[in-house]
This record gives sequence, structure tokens and C-alpha cells, in this order.
Amino acid sequence: MRGISIMNITFIGTGFMGSEMVPHLVANGYTVTVFDRDSDKTRRLASDQIHVAHSLEEAVRASSIIITSVMSTDVLDLHLGTGNQSGIVHFLNPDSILIVTSTLDPEKIATIKAAMPAQTKLLDAPIIGGVRYAREGSLVLIPAGDKTAYESAKPVLETFGHVEYVGKSGNGAKLKLITNVGIMAAEAGIRETLDLADVYDIDYDTTLHLMQLGPLKPVVTRALDENNPRPLKDSVADEVELLSATDKLVELPMVKASMRRLQMAVDAVEGEARFSDITHKNTSLKK
Repeated sequence: MRGISIMNITFIGTGFMGSEMVPHLVANGYTVTVFDRDSDKTRRLASDQIHVAHSLEEAVRASSIIITSVMSTDVLDLHLGTGNQSGIVHFLNPDSILIVTSTLDPEKIATIKAAMPAQTKLLDAPIIGGVRYAREGSLVLIPAGDKTAYESAKPVLETFGHVEYVGKSGNGAKLKLITNVGIMAAEAGIRETLDLADVYDIDYDTTLHLMQLGPLKPVVTRALDENNPRPLKDSVADEVELLSATDKLVELPMVKASMRRLQMAVDAVEGEARFSDITHKNTSLKK
């Protein structure tokens, strides 16, 4: 694009995940423009290679590749706008590539795509992996959409970890929901495993140690990470998005059960429950 270098990347949403992903872009030679509604989150990232935009319009117009990383509940307002407030689609330069990494109902991807100007491209590229994986540059990204746009954006996405192109627009969103069925069941399963340990009066350390000797090791290791800042309510939000997207398509009783158990864990903690609290007594069932 004339006047905009492909080495300029815009990253919108610098929360727990985004703040860990942006440094990988800088390490690979990109200059990054960042924006977040919470200015404190972007101020901490400012450097010679990271420019803090003061408005959504400034951020979007700064680059030909725009990456967004926000909670699913905020996606449509951010991209489409709300009330008198414009969204990302209103500021896209011609030939821009918009990359949405949030966990989403595929219909939301279709809605965003339909609202985008001609000569712009959309990739839905959700992420598998948590904050530690983002920090280590070992995420898995599953982009879908226009193949030419994917090839252009691939070097950028590879700065975050492993990339698997999955075909037509919406497939990335679908596959993230598909994988979340198993992931969320495993998360709630850890908590329910410890519920039974409580009943049998078996200590958590022994139970979790044995679980790490089997195929659930990566899930348990992630749950035990006390440095993971992810709130447990975000897992519940992902379950809500999954059920909302699939409610009219298929019955998913295991998802509903895991959502209920995780919500119980969130409600059991005074203040905000951390993801690692699923391995603590403070989220156990009340006797």
C-alpha cells in the first residue's frame, strides 16, 4: 500500500494476551501501533518501536495489517461501532487486512466481513494457548479466509508461534469453538476431579501429581501456573460464546455442565477468581 510500510503493524487490544504478543512483533523487526480503550494498558508498552495511538481511527489508519485481540463480548462494538461511535471497519485503508483473533461465533465473523469496505480482506485467526504461550511465542493460530491475504499476513502471524491455515472464512472461528469443547471440559474436569478428592479426603498435591503423569499433563500444568493472570470468568465467557453459537445446531450437555461448574468456582471466590483457582480449595464444593 502506498505510504504505509508492510513492516508497520497495528495491534488493538493489549490485555493479558495482546501485551505478551506485541513484543514478538518488535523482536522480528516490525514497528507496531497499539491501541486499547484502557490507555494504561498501552502506556506500559510504549517504546521506540511501539507507538501508542490516541484514537481508534489513528490506530487503524496507521497500518495495512490490523490485528485485534479483545473479549468476544466486545468484538462487534469494536469492529462495527455502536451508536455515534465508529468502528474499525469505518477507518480501514484500501487493501488492508483485518485479523480477528478472538473466540467468536462464526456468524459474527460473517457480520464483520459483510460490513468491510471493498478491497479489504478479513482473516479470522483465533488462538489456541494461554498467556504463557503468548509470552513464549508458542501459540497456535488457525487463520481462515482469503488465501492471498493469508500469505501476506503469514510472516506476521508466525511471530506468535505455529500457524495452521484452515480454509474459507469462518473456519477458524468454527475450529476454535470445536477445540474449546474439549479444552473447557478438561478445565472443569480438573475442578471436579478435586471435588471427588475432597470427598475421599485425598490431598490435592497427590491428585494433581498423578494427573500430570498421564495425558492431562499440559492442562494441569497450565492450571497450576500461578503467574497466569487470566481471570477464571474469561473461561466462563468462552463457554457462553460457544453455547450461544451452537445452541440451535447441536446439544452439548458436557459444555453446559462444565460451564456450570466453572461458574460455581468463580462465584465461590471473594473478589476475582484466577484461572489457577480451579486447583485451590477456595473453589471446592460447599459441604
